[in-house]
Amino acid sequence: MEGYIRFVVRHRIAVVIATLAVTVAFAYCLASLRLEIRRRSNLPDDHPYVLIQNRMSDLFGGEAVVIIGVVAVYGDIYTPEILGKIKRITDGILALPKAIDSSVFSIAAPNARAIVSVEPQLMDIHPLMDEIPTTREEVEQIRREVNDDPFFRGGLVAEDGTAAAIVADFDFGISDKDLMASIEKIIAAERGDDVMIAVAGSPALRAALSDYTALIAYLFPLAVLVIGLIHWEAFRTLQAMFLPLVTALMSVTWSLGLMAALGIPMDTWSAMTPVLILAVAAGHAVQLLKRYYEEYAEVGDNEEAVVRTVVAVGPVMLTAGAVASAGFASLTTFGVLSVRVFGMLLATGILAALLIEMTFTPACRSMLPAPRRRELARESEGRWLDNVLGGISSIVIARPAAALLGGVAVFVISLWGARELRVDNSIRYWFAPSTTVRVDDALLNEHLAGTATLRILVEGQMPGVLQDPKVLTAIDDLTSYLEAEPNLGGVTSLSNHVKRMHRAMNDGDPLFYSIPGDREVIGEYLFLYDVSSGPNGLIAFVDAEFQNTMIRALSKTDAASYSRDLIERLKTFCHDRFRGLPVEVGIAGGTLGIQTALNDVIVREKVSNMVQVSVIIFLICSFLLRSFVGGMFVLMPLIVAVAFNFGVMGWTSTWLDMATATITAMGVSIGADFALYLIFRIREEVGRGGDLTKAIEISLRTSGKAIFYVSSAVALGYMVLPLSGFSIWIRLGVLTSVIVAMSAIAALVMIPALALLVRPRFLMR
Repeated sequence: MEGYIRFVVRHRIAVVIATLAVTVAFAYCLASLRLEIRRRSNLPDDHPYVLIQNRMSDLFGGEAVVIIGVVAVYGDIYTPEILGKIKRITDGILALPKAIDSSVFSIAAPNARAIVSVEPQLMDIHPLMDEIPTTREEVEQIRREVNDDPFFRGGLVAEDGTAAAIVADFDFGISDKDLMASIEKIIAAERGDDVMIAVAGSPALRAALSDYTALIAYLFPLAVLVIGLIHWEAFRTLQAMFLPLVTALMSVTWSLGLMAALGIPMDTWSAMTPVLILAVAAGHAVQLLKRYYEEYAEVGDNEEAVVRTVVAVGPVMLTAGAVASAGFASLTTFGVLSVRVFGMLLATGILAALLIEMTFTPACRSMLPAPRRRELARESEGRWLDNVLGGISSIVIARPAAALLGGVAVFVISLWGARELRVDNSIRYWFAPSTTVRVDDALLNEHLAGTATLRILVEGQMPGVLQDPKVLTAIDDLTSYLEAEPNLGGVTSLSNHVKRMHRAMNDGDPLFYSIPGDREVIGEYLFLYDVSSGPNGLIAFVDAEFQNTMIRALSKTDAASYSRDLIERLKTFCHDRFRGLPVEVGIAGGTLGIQTALNDVIVREKVSNMVQVSVIIFLICSFLLRSFVGGMFVLMPLIVAVAFNFGVMGWTSTWLDMATATITAMGVSIGADFALYLIFRIREEVGRGGDLTKAIEISLRTSGKAIFYVSSAVALGYMVLPLSGFSIWIRLGVLTSVIVAMSAIAALVMIPALALLVRPRFLMR
């Protein structure tokens, strides 16, 4: 290490120029970095429910469902003015390039056909609202046909007639922001005092995610300012304030530049990484500079102080950085692409920071003027933090057992709170209740069938199998089961259409609203529907060979806890009801299936990730400290911090979801740095004088001060995220700050207490 750092100092100008050149190259790549919220990047791509959803998309098209609600402010929708708005919005949606015409449903859609009895054995299949009604008689006819048909009533029109829905499915090929901008342009012309128009669905949520994610452009400079102020508090010198920030900004540039060069777009997860990389990279630089001021005060020579600093701190910085990078890299095994990219970006950012801090920082520090006497005095003068750290040192040294028991007590109490921790997911709850997407979502759920989707795929073993009365009756029983579910509505299937035609062909008798027992009759009904509405009339529900069909439903909730229970009940029902039939039932696609898949992945991979991170930290630290006891010394404060974080989540009813699942890896990876810096400093001081008590006192006063400022920079840097008003970032900002702060406190208290009680050999070497 000494030979290396003397080489860097000797060639400092070349080193600075080289690192700046690399930084400029990566900065050039940033021009191609783009923001994109991709649907499939947030999905566990190998989960059965996601595979079913993708299979349905291949068979029937569609990747994104938008629900537009038109709610009458006074009375109901049955006026020429409001029906005209519904018609124009529907026509506008159908004109959009990626809209799937056959999967656009409203009372004004071409495929929304009324089926009425004309006379016995004769029915009329016609568009419910082909033209905007102009007379009261035409309006009343629409009202009668809606109220008489379960396909419209309750699904596309509210039971009380006060609201109507336009449900549209879109293919890939258009961004969510562009899609929502096009839809907003369509409905903007129809807004007025007589109606409320709301939009919901996955594209609306993802478009809102893009808007909130873009706020990082404003939050990141604020984080830089906050961290800079912390550095000023730490050093009270301009050099020491700016040098860590320059190092950190270069690290962020390298990691984001690499991301852009690889063509990986930024999303909600990766947008948070610059703040964390900034804080961690600046933290390592703070450790270097704090030690530099100590060494310069002792030797009085700028270059020699740089050399002695890197010789002392370089090994532990490389160790801590390797541990942090490996901890973040463990997220690349997560089953969700966005989380994998998030972990990769953090890992590369930390490695970039290490490389810069072992080259640019010492080279630059050796080029800068040596600190003046006044600067040294300001940096070393006693302040409130010295009193706090002195108090911790006095308590731990006087009563190490009590200090350790305090940590154990925090752990036990936290586990008690963690019992209330709930694993759940709901994308809509990523947003605050006052946001437009949540307000619109609540309005539509209040008046209509729901805004979350459920899709069930029935695949036959041969063409024409869906014309079999036994198969179609089983599908109808499944449809009825869904209709009886309180949170579900707008349930539509092939069996609905067959029952509507069977009733109409029997003079509208409600007793015939059932599946006919004759295969040929079913085939005739489907043929007549095709003749009347065209070959695409039923394509949203069944393929051309009548082999595969899809059941659609809307739900008032997308909470994974609900969808898991529902899907398990549906599996049991389908296993019993479809036994022996030549079909397979795929449960479930849509929003509910996706949320359940995310829940399954989080439960499974959260445990796996915690074990991975713990094993990685334990093995690396044990190897470098040459002691398994040393590895446990590093892990123990981290275990307390993780338990405390879970306890806080349990006490505050914060879900363990896709967002909060990453916090443990982040907190533990950063927290391991604190433990390592303190352990290495204690061991160094023991090596100098041999007295463990004195070594702990010095280490808390020196390395402990650096740990405080580093943890403060990370915690307060992340606390800029709640200023976004974005619920998911509020939770991430607060919980990350909590686990980082607790990691620092636990390390400063538990490691010295353990050292005094156990007096391990690895510290005495």
